[in-house]
Amino acid sequence: MTESIVTDHLLSRRSLLAATGLGAAAALAGCSSAGGATDGGSADTVRLTHGPISVPKIRGELDRALQRRGLKVRWIGPFPNHAPTLQAVATGTADFSFGGSSTPADQAILSGADVVYVAWATTWPRTTAILVRPSSGIAKVADLAGRTVAVNKAGLGEFLLVAALEKYQVPRERVKMLYMNPTEAASAFASGKIDAWAIWEGFREIAEVRYGARAIFVEGDELDRQIDFRTYLVRRDYAREHPDIVRAVIAAYQADQEWQNAHFREAIELGNGVSKYPQEVIDRLVQHRTTQKLRLMDDEGIEQLQYGADWLAERGILSDRIKIADHAVKL
Repeated sequence: MTESIVTDHLLSRRSLLAATGLGAAAALAGCSSAGGATDGGSADTVRLTHGPISVPKIRGELDRALQRRGLKVRWIGPFPNHAPTLQAVATGTADFSFGGSSTPADQAILSGADVVYVAWATTWPRTTAILVRPSSGIAKVADLAGRTVAVNKAGLGEFLLVAALEKYQVPRERVKMLYMNPTEAASAFASGKIDAWAIWEGFREIAEVRYGARAIFVEGDELDRQIDFRTYLVRRDYAREHPDIVRAVIAAYQADQEWQNAHFREAIELGNGVSKYPQEVIDRLVQHRTTQKLRLMDDEGIEQLQYGADWLAERGILSDRIKIADHAVKL
């Protein structure tokens, strides 16, 4: 597969199913609306960010549900991952981040963004994995010593590699961790320039189908607890001034997620109108079928996100500790 085809096809299943874009990213970077409007919001319009593929946006039922509540929807994007949507929300370009990784959200808050968690989701099974090529000579995590592994900084990839090395007692300094965004890592993996790749759904299935990639560490099989969660954030003042809108938007996302859980293949096929995955990849995604449960922030969500944030801070993936309760709103 050529680099251009890799870039075109390697879109994450999170985008396909839940408008989560390509998952976690490096530390919060300055970003405009990536093609969206830059004017302020209004009381009857909600500005929702979206990734390269967004099933709720494509399907249209979320727009209709909010219209029935007297709210217009303006979609801002596309964004490649969660981090720049957080910047868009923090600077007033958008109202909601698009349901991406909690790790860059924690780091965004630590970096000064005055955004708060309003919803979170658990995923099962957790299929994020460390992949190797058949010719790599790597059979297990211990074999990563002396090798180069691509990860996304302060995100799912870095967390997964750190967890794998810790579990199998491989010193971190013995592995070269190369920070790359997913499309860069996809090309490097395809050409053999990296030895392994810690990556999530969509990218994983493409690599398995195209290159015979094999997983040597799968999050749900190896780790007892989820560390990184799908999350929605808004500005603190927005949550205070528009609690009814926040509840309405999350209710619409919940309904869309329930539909996707019940119509998994159909949701994949809707997204595939944009992604143009090969059929073998669609079949592999369906084989790895996952379910997500989305809810407003609650005590359990605060406890779960706090556990994850503490784990990440203790291992230097986050720049400092964070008290989630100070940055979460229960509605």
